[in-house]
Amino acid sequence: MDDRVRSVSDSVEILKGAPSSNDVQQIIHSLSKNGSIRLPSPESGQVISILLNKIVPDFYGAMKQSKEFSQDLLTILRSLTGIRGLLNVLSIHTDIVRRQPNDPLARNQLQALVTVLEKVLSANMLVTLYSQFMSDAKRDLYWREVTAMFAGQKIVAAAAAAKAAIDENDKPKSWWWTADGAKMSEFLGLALLRCSNGEIGDAILGKFFIRALSSGYPNLFLSQLLNKQGFDFMKSISRHLDARETASFTKAVLRYLQTTYFDHEDTDAVRVSHKVSAAATILIYLIPLDEENNLLQIVLQQQIGNQRLRRAVVAWIAFHGLQEQVFDDLLKTWSDKIVIHNVQITKQEVQTEVLGLLLPHLGSKYIRIVAQSKQYLTGVSNRLGAVSTHLRYTGMCLAVAVNQRDNSGIKLSFDDVPGFPAVFCEWAKLLQYKDAVIDEASIWEYLTPRPSEGAKKTGPISTIVRMPISNAKTVKQTSAPIELNVENDSDDETDSEFEPYAIVEDESEDSDDDPTMRREKVLPPVYIIDLIKYFHETDSNTALLKHKVALANAAKIILRKATFGRELVAASKELGIILSGIKNNFDLENFEQNKMNAMVALVITVPEVIGPLYAESVTFGDYSMQERLMMLSALALAALHLSGRQSYEFDIDPQSMFTSRLLPEGIHERFISAQDYPHELSRLGLPKVDDAIKKIQVDALQESVTKATEAVAKEPGVLRISKRLQNERHRAANKISVQKNNVAQIAGKAFFFPLAAHWRYFTMSISRNEFGAIMAGHYIKTLAIILNASYPSATDILDMSMELFSILSTIRRDVSDAMIMESFLTAILVVIDVNEEDTIINTFSKQLIEIKEYLDANWDGITDQRVHNISAGVLIKITQLLQSYQRRLVGEYLTMGS
Repeated sequence: MDDRVRSVSDSVEILKGAPSSNDVQQIIHSLSKNGSIRLPSPESGQVISILLNKIVPDFYGAMKQSKEFSQDLLTILRSLTGIRGLLNVLSIHTDIVRRQPNDPLARNQLQALVTVLEKVLSANMLVTLYSQFMSDAKRDLYWREVTAMFAGQKIVAAAAAAKAAIDENDKPKSWWWTADGAKMSEFLGLALLRCSNGEIGDAILGKFFIRALSSGYPNLFLSQLLNKQGFDFMKSISRHLDARETASFTKAVLRYLQTTYFDHEDTDAVRVSHKVSAAATILIYLIPLDEENNLLQIVLQQQIGNQRLRRAVVAWIAFHGLQEQVFDDLLKTWSDKIVIHNVQITKQEVQTEVLGLLLPHLGSKYIRIVAQSKQYLTGVSNRLGAVSTHLRYTGMCLAVAVNQRDNSGIKLSFDDVPGFPAVFCEWAKLLQYKDAVIDEASIWEYLTPRPSEGAKKTGPISTIVRMPISNAKTVKQTSAPIELNVENDSDDETDSEFEPYAIVEDESEDSDDDPTMRREKVLPPVYIIDLIKYFHETDSNTALLKHKVALANAAKIILRKATFGRELVAASKELGIILSGIKNNFDLENFEQNKMNAMVALVITVPEVIGPLYAESVTFGDYSMQERLMMLSALALAALHLSGRQSYEFDIDPQSMFTSRLLPEGIHERFISAQDYPHELSRLGLPKVDDAIKKIQVDALQESVTKATEAVAKEPGVLRISKRLQNERHRAANKISVQKNNVAQIAGKAFFFPLAAHWRYFTMSISRNEFGAIMAGHYIKTLAIILNASYPSATDILDMSMELFSILSTIRRDVSDAMIMESFLTAILVVIDVNEEDTIINTFSKQLIEIKEYLDANWDGITDQRVHNISAGVLIKITQLLQSYQRRLVGEYLTMGS
């Protein structure tokens, strides 16, 4: 190499020509020593492009012959730009081979590229990449891209497409493992294990870990980490997961423990006990004590695990001292007649099993209190009246077990019930288990799988990885439920009264001749009090049907009663509490949609009552995240509906609904009048909160985009057309401003200010990790929609705007999340849009300057494209306002001088 090579650009120019093999090797060696080309930049992009499109195809033979040349080339390609370029070029050449399958040159080039990709990968790839940009300001952005390429399976997708294009039936190649999702999951586990030296922060690795865990092969991924070598790393990672990530992590760990250690038959009770204790210790170290992601609830609802894994979960509960609380909560569900009649029998058997496993961990004093409680006695009575033989017998088993531990009352016995002694003898084995945690050092001594428990080990997936990756798959077997050695119901005359009746879905198919096919008909409720009774129904076999009918017809009844009497106003608060907290215990179809319809209808018809109620319940009520989000959505959608801009469609025609029964004539005249409710009901489209936000953003940014276009356009003709369009827009705005707005007078009092008043307490909940970005973003979006809906008729728009700006100032430090950032920017747009320019300049000039400085400083950190566009629009609007303000000051100054 001569003196022509003075810089990277000189090297690229030489490589573009016709360099000799010796020149190429010297240039590549020089570039491999240049650390700057490993960071994404136009210069590094040029280098990677020339290497992949020219050097690798032309000098692939020389690369295979010269180890030094190969290593220099791989050093350059082991970068974010290098892997990104490899995937792009692979995609292009794969398409070429698909279009020209008989072209040997195209196939050879694709084969060379995918082989280079395999050689680029190594077990310490993540550390290599992170070390290249760890001091760069765009580190987080680069790491997201690395996560998407590796944990997002982009590499697997590109390699699999290349493998299919070449020939899947061809002789196996060394790079085939890169096209296998299972092998890549193992590779990612090893790569993360190499990161445990502390060079990369645990919070950063946690995002990669969760993404890789959901890549399709969680057991193979965890097999490389959940062992003696990786356990400390797993403990560190688990402390940096949010609530949603912790729930996914918990499910994955439980499934891994089950399939790896508990899904095979093992007759050695001592060894099984050791494994249960070891698994419980793992759960204690990895799964935090969090009510939002309660470990037992995940096991019960997802039906994860068998009896051995549930023993480990019970040991986890006992370690935290929650056995009494969990027993109380589980006993409430176990005793509920609705649950007994309608929930799956397998789920109920698991509930009873867990109650039995908890008994050895409970004190005698607490058992005595439970045995004498009304709830327990009612539950036993309900279980004895169950239709299912299994439920009756397991209910008897728990009752006898509690009675034996009580020792203070009359001895309970069901020995005269046919088949029960044998069932109890088998079920009572649960009472001998009182598993406890063990020392961390002993975990892997007990959890080392025997040769027969694990699958056959596989060899190394690549010579580049230099670490064997074992295939820890185990053959999954279905865990057998507890067998009940009882006679068949149809052969037992004494048990014929418990013969289950078939449930007829269509009432028209009822038969008067067959009593087993008859059921009580459930008609839609007519009055609001009937609707409330349907929701409260728990003591009859028709409870499921009543809940279903009530929810399906709730919106109809509410809309009907809004213009027919005052009973809705009287019962609105109770009905609002019921609707906000009702849960889908019966797996009803369209549950969320029907519930949302009813909640929106209630807010629309009684906003002065339900608005403050839901605003308070969102923060202080005992509700789940989904229920809080639905309450916020109901307030936002109802405000839009009442404003007349975007109406909520209930798929109901209030004029053609069912005919209500009339009250007696005197009472009817007393309660019915024309001024019962001032708000109109209309039937237009079906709005959603996100659709409303997008429309608000488009409307708010339209003028800014037009002005930016006019600033760029220079021809007078273009300016004249833009001015005409601007006049049309003003005329359209004047038309909108005179329309009737039913929400304007009540928006502040009923919706906005109650929500804003509770924001301080809400942010305290966020700091305790009770709520996350989704909830905070939805909260701000709701406030923005309500403010937008109240324009232009509301008299307190300025007060609401000042309150909203005050709230936005409290979340500016948290707007790194894309969802909160979008809400933050949308709220700013709404405040600017609903206030006059003079008001904005005189009242919020300081806030606008601070926001502009913040967006200018954090512009490069906004990675979401949509949020990036909205940020640009906000900057344009703020800049225009500030320029107008500056011109005014100059004008005033000149006036004073004259």
